[in-house]
Amino acid sequence: MIATAKLDNTNHRQTVRLPAGFELAGKEVWVRKDDVTGELTLSPKPPSPDQDRLKALFALLDEAPLPDDFLADHPNAVEYLTRL
Repeated sequence: MIATAKLDNTNHRQTVRLPAGFELAGKEVWVRKDDVTGELTLSPKPPSPDQDRLKALFALLDEAPLPDDFLADHPNAVEYLTRL
């Protein structure tokens, strides 16, 4: 399928307004440029599994925060946590 997209230039940035039917899933895309032809390719960028895991971890911590005395009896809790 081929269609024409509009280009907008604002604040030293160029945006591409994709026509209906060309929407991409997600919030970010990979952009590749062919050095010879100058052709651009946009590909959906999948969310990072690490981001999903971190979001889940922080959600759990919000629901059940760690007690104030967490690792209080450990001789060097900061060093221990940085090795995890």
